[in-house]
Amino acid sequence: MIAQNNQQARPYIYELDPLRAITALMVIAVHVLAFTQYLNQTQTGMQLDNGIFASIHFTREVFMFITALALTYVYYGKPFSMKRFWTKRSIGVLLPYCLWSIAYSWANTSQHSPGAFARLVLFNILTGNASYQLYYILLAIEFYLVLPLFLLILKHIQKHPWWTLFISFALQVLLMYLDYHYIQQGSLASSGVWQIVAAYQDRFLLTYQFFFVLGGLAALYLKQVRAFVLSHGKWIVGAFVLALAAVWVHFLLQVVIYHESFGYATSVLQPVMMFYSPTVIALLGFLACRWAMRTNQQGYPKGYRFWHTLSDASFGIYLVHVFILDALLLWVVPVMPAAWPAALRIFLAWFVTAGGAAGLSILLMKTPVLSHLVGRSARWRSSWDAQALHEWFSNPFHHPRKVEQKGSGDAQHV
Repeated sequence: MIAQNNQQARPYIYELDPLRAITALMVIAVHVLAFTQYLNQTQTGMQLDNGIFASIHFTREVFMFITALALTYVYYGKPFSMKRFWTKRSIGVLLPYCLWSIAYSWANTSQHSPGAFARLVLFNILTGNASYQLYYILLAIEFYLVLPLFLLILKHIQKHPWWTLFISFALQVLLMYLDYHYIQQGSLASSGVWQIVAAYQDRFLLTYQFFFVLGGLAALYLKQVRAFVLSHGKWIVGAFVLALAAVWVHFLLQVVIYHESFGYATSVLQPVMMFYSPTVIALLGFLACRWAMRTNQQGYPKGYRFWHTLSDASFGIYLVHVFILDALLLWVVPVMPAAWPAALRIFLAWFVTAGGAAGLSILLMKTPVLSHLVGRSARWRSSWDAQALHEWFSNPFHHPRKVEQKGSGDAQHV
């Protein structure tokens, strides 16, 4: 394979829009399932709930893949200005990450003395501990820090993509095997330093190195990757079905035969997920490519504005959804009629959380000043009259600017 000419103008990657949006919505599904398991009153119900939970616990890997693909596509083969890069990320990522870390720290602690709270906030910003979803953003920031080195490494390995993927994948599986059996549960789990490793391993960049490498190489060979997934759709669907079956069988063996806990059996950091997650990425990539190739007269895929708006809002969805979910778990889910099936109550919790987070994120990103809370910079309109407000609320997915001016893709928002 020959990498595409990176000096040419790079068209917008429409496929990234649904990938970003779906990943954000699936993150919410993971969190909803994790906190509503008590609604299942039977062992079978618990097993079904956790089996579904295990099968959608691919979001971290997809997130890392998308982040590496977008950033590599935008910056590879171009002069890299560290000052310009971090000026943009400081406003678009670091600022909202810090602001929401402060907000979650305030909401999740009873200690509000200035000194203690300042130390707590600093610790939470450095570790992503302010809220359980913020480590996603912390991982993206870590990747920003090593991006110049990552691009340099890609320059040396791009001529050997298959060997690179094979070695990276083998190291990933080996790492997950050692981690799963010796750090998460095993002889090292109770020792001091390894307890710290176990507590923070999910926010360490090298824990997901294969998916960063996969995303980077996919960006370099984007044309070939598109052609491959579009011509091998049946094989990709078949591989996904087999991998999904393997995940469920593995899960049942763990909880039924080996009597392991649900938490341990559904861990995303285990070897079986390293085989399953790439098939999910391939499947989502195939579906996204199929969607993107069917364009209208203007040259946009069907439903582009919807997916593009959700993609733009996805960063905000990561940031805000926990506040909404916490409120639902406290005030709404407990008063849902017990006669309703647990599956219905769980679905409604996800639907309201996802819809509320998406709506709030879209509202914030379109509101001047407040848009910085979700990493956007909405501008004041010349006249915020009644007609303008009516147009906004009647069509929140409208984009006043032409999408052709957007360039190759906004890699700022993960």
